[in-house]
Amino acid sequence: MAASDDHVEYNWYKGMRLASHLVPEDMDDIQDFVVRDDDVFIITYPKSGTAWLQRIVSLLHFGGDVSKTDQKEQDELVPYFEQKCGDSATFRKLPEAPSPRLLKSHLNFCHAPVQLTQGKGKVIYVARNPKDVAVSYYHFHFMVTTLKNPTSWEQFVQDFVNGDLSRGAWHDHVLEWWQHKDNPNVLFLRYEDLQKDTRKEVEKVAEFLGWSVTPEVIDTVVEHSKFKKMATNPTTNKVDGKEVKGGIFDSSKGTFFRKGVVGDWKSHFSDEQSQWFDAFYKEKLGPTGLQFDFEG
Repeated sequence: MAASDDHVEYNWYKGMRLASHLVPEDMDDIQDFVVRDDDVFIITYPKSGTAWLQRIVSLLHFGGDVSKTDQKEQDELVPYFEQKCGDSATFRKLPEAPSPRLLKSHLNFCHAPVQLTQGKGKVIYVARNPKDVAVSYYHFHFMVTTLKNPTSWEQFVQDFVNGDLSRGAWHDHVLEWWQHKDNPNVLFLRYEDLQKDTRKEVEKVAEFLGWSVTPEVIDTVVEHSKFKKMATNPTTNKVDGKEVKGGIFDSSKGTFFRKGVVGDWKSHFSDEQSQWFDAFYKEKLGPTGLQFDFEG
C-alpha cells in the first residue's frame, strides 16, 4: 500500500465501513432530519451516476439556463447531504436553505431520514451494473484522500463483493432501495437506461418532480449533461474546485470523470473473475427481478 495513505482511517457505523469524512454521530442524527415536501434527494451507491443526475436535476430546476447552473460549483447547487464540511455536516446547515433543496447522498434506505422513507420529499435513485461500478470505484479510491489506495484489483473486487469498502456492499444498498421502488416518492433509474435514451429518462425525471418544462428545455438539459460537456466544465468536474483545494480529492492521482461508458469492466475483469462475479450477483439479484445491461 502506498505510504501516502497510511494516515487514512475509516469510521464504522452499525457494521458498515465509512470514509473518514463521514461521522457516525452525524449518521445517527440524520434519521431525525426534517424533510420538506419539495426536497429532492439524488441517491446512489458511489460511482453510479450521481454527478450526472446532479447536473440533470439542476439544469431542470433552472429551466435549462446554463448561466445560472454554471455560476457555482455543482456540489454547491446540489450539496452532499451527509458529508462533513468544515466544522459540521451539510445536513446540519440545511434548515436555513431556501426551497427546493436539491441534495445528493449515498445513504442506504435504512440510514435515510425517517420522514424521507415514510414518503415526504422526493428520491431519485440511480443504480448501475455492479461490474462497471466496481471498476469506477477502484479508480476513485486512488484520488480520494479519505479512502485507502487499493492494494490490487484482485483484492478490491473481493472487498467489493464482501462489502469491505466505504458504504458497504453494493447489493445491499441497491436492493434496499429497489424494494421501495414503487413508493410514490421514489423514482428508480438505471445508469444504462440513461446512456441508452437520455432524453426519455430526463423527461421521466421532470415528470416525477412535477416540473413543467418545454421540449426545448429538455434539449438543453440533454446537451449540457453529456459526459464530454461535464468533463470539460470546471463547475461540474472536480479539477480545481473547493473539494480539490485542501479537500478530499487529489486530481493529480486521477480524473473524476474517467470514461462514463457501459462495459468498461471488460478491460479489468479476467474471464475467471467475470464468471465468479456473475454467479455471485445472479444469486443476489435473481429472485428480485432487478436486471442490468452489462454490454452497452
